[in-house]
Amino acid sequence: MAHVLYVDLSAKVEHWTKDSAVAVSNDHCRVYLVTGKAKQKARALIKSLHGGKSDQYRLLAALVYLVVREDLHQLAYLVIDKDYAGEQAEATIKNLLLALLRRDKPEVTAGHIRFAEVRGSRADTLAKQVYDGKAEPDHVVRYSELEALLRG
Repeated sequence: MAHVLYVDLSAKVEHWTKDSAVAVSNDHCRVYLVTGKAKQKARALIKSLHGGKSDQYRLLAALVYLVVREDLHQLAYLVIDKDYAGEQAEATIKNLLLALLRRDKPEVTAGHIRFAEVRGSRADTLAKQVYDGKAEPDHVVRYSELEALLRG
């Protein structure tokens, strides 16, 4: 059965010194936490590989991919919170994320990724709870995971 996956992030990726929590929800939920230190190291890697262009979008795409990849086999489409407004930002994120998703599910198209307000969703609530320290993450993303993915 195909699922709609809702994704939200607490603390924007470009807040490089702060931890970020990224959550996915459908019939079940999962929240990953990435430390500010891991984000800073990933940013340095992205800059060395691609220059400074779109570093926050590249890291966001990697984090979304990490949190949703277990559910790709039953993906109908992703709904990502509109934290990054504007057609150019959304198009950049979508293109970067598509490249990652297609590693596991080659048939994924741009139509499988949508941007909308997810405020009040389970993903939003869980990401905030983990970010605020009121709940434990399901996983803490290590820099080595990000490095392997970004070098991919």
